[in-house]
Amino acid sequence: MIFLNAEVISGLGEDTFWTWFKREFPNSAFAIPQVMYPNDVVLRYSTLGPLNVFPSKSIALLWELIPEMKVVFSSNEWDEKIKKINSTAKYSTYRVVATPLAKKYYEQFGSVDVIPIGVDTDLFSPSGEKKSLRNKYNLPLDKKIGIWGGTTHPMKGFERLKKYAQENSDIYWIIVWKQDSEASFLNGASNFVKVSQQQLAELMNAADFYLSCGMLQPFYMIEWEAMA
Repeated sequence: MIFLNAEVISGLGEDTFWTWFKREFPNSAFAIPQVMYPNDVVLRYSTLGPLNVFPSKSIALLWELIPEMKVVFSSNEWDEKIKKINSTAKYSTYRVVATPLAKKYYEQFGSVDVIPIGVDTDLFSPSGEKKSLRNKYNLPLDKKIGIWGGTTHPMKGFERLKKYAQENSDIYWIIVWKQDSEASFLNGASNFVKVSQQQLAELMNAADFYLSCGMLQPFYMIEWEAMA
Protein backbone atom coordinates (compact mmCIF):
# COMPACT_ATOMS: atom_id res chain seq x y z
CA MET A 1 0.00 0.00 0.00
CA ILE A 2 1.13 3.53 -0.78
CA PHE A 3 -0.10 6.04 1.79
CA LEU A 4 -0.38 9.71 0.76
CA ASN A 5 0.15 12.26 3.53
CA ALA A 6 -0.47 15.74 2.11
CA GLU A 7 -0.75 19.04 3.95
CA VAL A 8 -3.09 20.34 1.22
CA ILE A 9 -4.24 18.01 -1.56
CA SER A 10 -5.50 20.77 -3.87
CA GLY A 11 -6.03 24.24 -2.47
CA LEU A 12 -7.85 25.71 -5.50
CA GLY A 13 -9.15 22.55 -7.10
CA GLU A 14 -6.15 22.42 -9.43
CA ASP A 15 -4.43 19.27 -10.58
CA THR A 16 -1.50 18.79 -8.19
CA PHE A 17 1.11 16.14 -7.57
CA TRP A 18 -1.30 14.54 -5.10
CA THR A 19 -4.30 14.39 -7.44
CA TRP A 20 -2.05 13.17 -10.25
CA PHE A 21 -0.54 10.44 -8.06
CA LYS A 22 -3.93 9.21 -6.88
CA ARG A 23 -5.12 9.10 -10.48
CA GLU A 24 -2.04 7.20 -11.71
CA PHE A 25 -1.94 4.87 -8.69
CA PRO A 26 -5.62 4.35 -7.80
CA ASN A 27 -4.83 1.80 -5.08
CA SER A 28 -2.96 4.43 -3.07
CA ALA A 29 -4.81 6.06 -0.18
CA PHE A 30 -4.98 9.43 1.52
CA ALA A 31 -4.56 8.01 5.00
CA ILE A 32 -2.15 7.90 7.93
CA PRO A 33 -1.29 4.25 8.55
CA GLN A 34 -1.68 2.78 12.00
CA VAL A 35 0.24 -0.37 11.08
CA MET A 36 2.71 -0.82 8.22
CA TYR A 37 3.81 -3.95 6.43
CA PRO A 38 7.16 -4.50 4.68
CA ASN A 39 5.92 -3.48 1.23
CA ASP A 40 4.05 -0.39 2.44
CA VAL A 41 5.42 3.12 1.89
CA VAL A 42 4.33 6.60 2.96
CA LEU A 43 4.76 9.76 0.92
CA ARG A 44 4.96 12.29 3.73
CA TYR A 45 4.78 16.07 3.24
CA SER A 46 7.60 17.56 5.29
CA THR A 47 5.60 20.06 7.37
CA LEU A 48 3.53 17.24 8.90
CA GLY A 49 6.48 16.03 10.97
CA PRO A 50 7.79 12.46 11.14
CA LEU A 51 5.46 9.50 10.96
CA ASN A 52 5.18 7.83 14.35
CA VAL A 53 4.70 4.30 13.05
CA PHE A 54 7.64 1.93 13.32
CA PRO A 55 9.01 0.22 11.43
CA SER A 56 7.99 2.28 8.42
CA LYS A 57 9.30 3.07 4.97
CA SER A 58 8.69 6.73 4.27
CA ILE A 59 9.62 9.35 1.70
CA ALA A 60 9.97 12.91 2.98
CA LEU A 61 8.70 15.37 0.36
CA LEU A 62 10.86 18.39 1.21
CA TRP A 63 9.20 20.91 -1.09
CA GLU A 64 8.89 23.90 1.23
CA LEU A 65 11.42 26.73 0.76
CA ILE A 66 11.22 27.78 4.41
CA PRO A 67 14.88 27.03 5.26
CA GLU A 68 15.99 29.45 2.55
CA MET A 69 13.39 32.00 3.64
CA LYS A 70 15.00 32.00 7.08
CA VAL A 71 18.37 32.83 5.52
CA VAL A 72 17.13 35.44 3.04
CA PHE A 73 14.91 37.31 5.50
CA SER A 74 17.12 36.76 8.60
CA SER A 75 14.06 35.80 10.59
CA ASN A 76 13.24 33.30 13.34
CA GLU A 77 9.57 33.38 12.36
CA TRP A 78 9.63 29.91 10.84
CA ASP A 79 11.87 28.12 13.35
CA GLU A 80 9.17 25.83 14.74
CA LYS A 81 8.09 24.76 11.28
CA ILE A 82 11.71 24.19 10.27
CA LYS A 83 12.16 21.90 13.29
CA LYS A 84 9.21 19.83 12.12
CA ILE A 85 10.50 19.72 8.54
CA ASN A 86 13.96 18.66 9.72
CA SER A 87 12.46 15.93 11.90
CA THR A 88 10.59 14.59 8.88
CA ALA A 89 13.84 14.58 6.91
CA LYS A 90 15.79 12.92 9.74
CA TYR A 91 13.38 10.09 10.44
CA SER A 92 12.35 9.27 6.86
CA THR A 93 13.86 6.47 4.80
CA TYR A 94 14.27 8.71 1.75
CA ARG A 95 14.42 12.44 1.17
CA VAL A 96 13.23 14.20 -2.00
CA VAL A 97 13.57 17.85 -3.05
CA ALA A 98 12.24 19.54 -6.20
CA THR A 99 15.42 21.44 -7.02
CA PRO A 100 19.16 20.89 -6.48
CA LEU A 101 19.21 24.33 -4.86
CA ALA A 102 17.43 22.84 -1.83
CA LYS A 103 19.66 19.79 -1.33
CA LYS A 104 22.13 21.54 0.99
CA TYR A 105 19.46 22.09 3.66
CA TYR A 106 18.85 18.37 4.14
CA GLU A 107 22.06 16.49 3.33
CA GLN A 108 22.92 16.33 7.02
CA PHE A 109 20.10 13.80 7.39
CA GLY A 110 21.21 11.42 4.65
CA SER A 111 21.07 11.11 0.88
CA VAL A 112 18.77 13.51 -0.94
CA ASP A 113 17.21 12.86 -4.35
CA VAL A 114 16.11 15.58 -6.76
CA ILE A 115 12.80 14.95 -8.54
CA PRO A 116 11.47 18.11 -10.24
CA ILE A 117 7.77 18.85 -9.98
CA GLY A 118 6.16 18.30 -13.38
CA VAL A 119 4.29 20.78 -15.56
CA ASP A 120 1.43 19.80 -17.88
CA THR A 121 3.01 20.90 -21.16
CA ASP A 122 -0.14 20.01 -23.08
CA LEU A 123 -1.94 22.72 -21.11
CA PHE A 124 0.90 25.18 -20.57
CA SER A 125 2.14 25.68 -24.12
CA PRO A 126 2.07 28.47 -26.74
CA SER A 127 -1.38 28.74 -28.30
CA GLY A 128 -0.79 31.46 -30.90
CA GLU A 129 -4.15 33.01 -29.97
CA LYS A 130 -2.99 36.21 -28.27
CA LYS A 131 -5.49 38.56 -29.92
CA SER A 132 -8.54 36.37 -29.32
CA LEU A 133 -7.52 35.75 -25.71
CA ARG A 134 -7.06 39.46 -25.09
CA ASN A 135 -10.55 40.02 -26.44
CA LYS A 136 -11.90 37.21 -24.25
CA TYR A 137 -10.45 38.74 -21.07
CA ASN A 138 -11.05 42.38 -22.07
CA LEU A 139 -7.34 43.19 -22.26
CA PRO A 140 -5.86 45.99 -24.39
CA LEU A 141 -4.83 45.00 -27.91
CA ASP A 142 -2.40 47.89 -28.43
CA LYS A 143 -0.20 47.56 -25.33
CA LYS A 144 2.66 45.42 -24.16
CA ILE A 145 1.30 43.15 -21.43
CA GLY A 146 3.18 41.53 -18.58
CA ILE A 147 1.81 38.86 -16.26
CA TRP A 148 2.67 38.10 -12.64
CA GLY A 149 1.06 35.71 -10.19
CA GLY A 150 1.40 35.05 -6.49
CA THR A 151 0.59 36.47 -3.07
CA THR A 152 1.75 39.41 -0.96
CA HIS A 153 4.07 37.08 0.97
CA PRO A 154 7.56 38.68 0.95
CA MET A 155 9.14 35.69 -0.81
CA LYS A 156 6.92 36.26 -3.88
CA GLY A 157 8.34 39.75 -4.49
CA PHE A 158 5.14 41.76 -4.99
CA GLU A 159 7.03 44.91 -3.96
CA ARG A 160 9.43 44.26 -6.85
CA LEU A 161 6.48 44.04 -9.22
CA LYS A 162 5.14 47.39 -8.01
CA LYS A 163 8.55 49.03 -8.45
CA TYR A 164 8.97 47.59 -11.96
CA ALA A 165 5.45 48.71 -12.90
CA GLN A 166 6.14 52.26 -11.69
CA GLU A 167 9.34 52.39 -13.74
CA ASN A 168 7.61 50.98 -16.85
CA SER A 169 4.29 52.80 -16.97
CA ASP A 170 3.73 51.83 -20.61
CA ILE A 171 3.18 48.17 -19.67
CA TYR A 172 -0.28 46.82 -18.86
CA TRP A 173 -0.44 44.02 -16.28
CA ILE A 174 -2.30 40.78 -15.70
CA ILE A 175 -2.12 40.00 -11.98
CA VAL A 176 -3.19 36.54 -10.81
CA TRP A 177 -3.88 36.07 -7.10
CA LYS A 178 -4.28 32.87 -5.14
CA GLN A 179 -6.83 34.10 -2.58
CA ASP A 180 -9.17 37.10 -2.25
CA SER A 181 -7.72 37.89 1.18
CA GLU A 182 -4.20 38.14 -0.28
CA ALA A 183 -5.03 40.28 -3.30
CA SER A 184 -3.47 43.73 -3.37
CA PHE A 185 -4.73 45.38 -6.54
CA LEU A 186 -2.49 47.34 -8.85
CA ASN A 187 -3.52 50.28 -11.02
CA GLY A 188 -3.14 49.75 -14.76
CA ALA A 189 -3.82 46.07 -14.38
CA SER A 190 -6.47 43.39 -14.73
CA ASN A 191 -6.64 41.40 -11.52
CA PHE A 192 -7.80 37.79 -11.41
CA VAL A 193 -8.38 35.68 -8.30
CA LYS A 194 -8.62 31.88 -7.93
CA VAL A 195 -8.32 31.15 -11.63
CA SER A 196 -8.34 27.61 -12.97
CA GLN A 197 -5.24 26.14 -14.57
CA GLN A 198 -6.96 26.45 -17.95
CA GLN A 199 -7.56 30.15 -17.35
CA LEU A 200 -4.00 30.65 -16.13
CA ALA A 201 -2.64 29.10 -19.32
CA GLU A 202 -4.87 31.37 -21.40
CA LEU A 203 -3.82 34.49 -19.48
CA MET A 204 -0.17 33.59 -19.99
CA ASN A 205 -0.83 33.24 -23.71
CA ALA A 206 -2.52 36.64 -23.74
CA ALA A 207 0.60 38.28 -22.25
CA ASP A 208 3.92 39.16 -23.86
CA PHE A 209 6.10 38.13 -20.91
CA TYR A 210 6.09 36.86 -17.35
CA LEU A 211 7.86 38.93 -14.69
CA SER A 212 9.81 36.82 -12.21
CA CYS A 213 10.09 38.66 -8.89
CA GLY A 214 10.82 35.83 -6.44
CA MET A 215 13.14 36.58 -3.52
CA LEU A 216 14.44 33.00 -3.32
CA GLN A 217 16.76 31.12 -5.67
CA PRO A 218 14.44 28.36 -6.94
CA PHE A 219 11.68 29.13 -9.40
CA TYR A 220 8.11 28.76 -8.17
CA MET A 221 5.57 26.57 -9.91
CA ILE A 222 4.02 29.47 -11.83
CA GLU A 223 7.40 30.36 -13.31
CA TRP A 224 7.89 26.84 -14.65
CA GLU A 225 4.38 27.03 -16.12
CA ALA A 226 5.16 30.40 -17.73
CA MET A 227 8.37 29.06 -19.27
CA ALA A 228 6.44 26.11 -20.71
